[in-house]
Amino acid sequence: MSILQLPFDQRACFIAGQAKSGTTLLASLLDGHPELLVFPQETAYFPTVLTKFRDADRRTQFEYLTQQSFARVLFRGEPRWREHTYEKFPQQKFLETFERAAFDPQNSDRDLLALMMESYARTFDIPTDRIKRWIEKTPANRNCTLSIFARFPEAKFLVTVRDPRAILAAQIALEKTRQLGTFSAYYVIAHWRVAADLARLINARELQGFVVNYEELVGEPAVVMQRVCDYLEIKFDPDIVLNPTKIGQPWSGNSAASVSFSRISAEPVTRWERELSDEEIGWVEWHCADLMPQFGYAPRLSRRSLAHWAKPIRGERAKEYFKSRAYSLLRR
Repeated sequence: MSILQLPFDQRACFIAGQAKSGTTLLASLLDGHPELLVFPQETAYFPTVLTKFRDADRRTQFEYLTQQSFARVLFRGEPRWREHTYEKFPQQKFLETFERAAFDPQNSDRDLLALMMESYARTFDIPTDRIKRWIEKTPANRNCTLSIFARFPEAKFLVTVRDPRAILAAQIALEKTRQLGTFSAYYVIAHWRVAADLARLINARELQGFVVNYEELVGEPAVVMQRVCDYLEIKFDPDIVLNPTKIGQPWSGNSAASVSFSRISAEPVTRWERELSDEEIGWVEWHCADLMPQFGYAPRLSRRSLAHWAKPIRGERAKEYFKSRAYSLLRR
């Protein structure tokens, strides 16, 4: 059966990984492809709508998506700090189209996320019969594989993996800018291990999906994107899939270091080597060294040191410090 013979609802593709592991970059590279419909914002549909609001009615789930999720900026919500601004986006048209579809009695058995994707296509008059895959990107999809494939058995699944030391450096830079006081050094490594375990299962062919290594993506983008296109069964066009966009407009990235780009840049790959202390590198390797070599990340330090575990990470406040060390001990 060809992809286009599948019902629209089953032509799903989900991107998962860890924050700052390249999920947004990957989505932006697929954004302009004429055979795809790439939703430009995270929805947290599986980790929130079908978890926190699992027993709620459709109206409650609809209001979360349109008023609280990151997708709210496509309806009527105002962008928050560093959120993408969608100039001239037809918010009202999209909201009305989605609301009609969501509460049409004929759609009562259809999935709310699929209806939102279909409404997004209709908002821009994109024929659904030419869309081979619609794509939703939420990093925390990494925690929801069973739910995803139970609901969308024909779905494709893309998982990004990045050096955990680079992710720690990016999160430190982000906390320095935002100063929210909620930065958790443990969540950095815990989320990485979940994504790495997922990628390991895919590479072992124990789970359906495709792993995108961030370092390979930015180092050899044509090679990697050719493989991604092959996996999605779409045409590889380097003029499209090597130029990041959002809703067809050039996208300059969401770097934690506030570095903009017009084309794919490999500069972030080694930035952590200049920015992290030995103790910070040691914290990551203490928890991740067993899995890192499977993805080409060689540990830098030859041995563990208690100082690597005990010394606070930059940006880590007292409450989060003690929580992280407690979580670390419970994991052992």
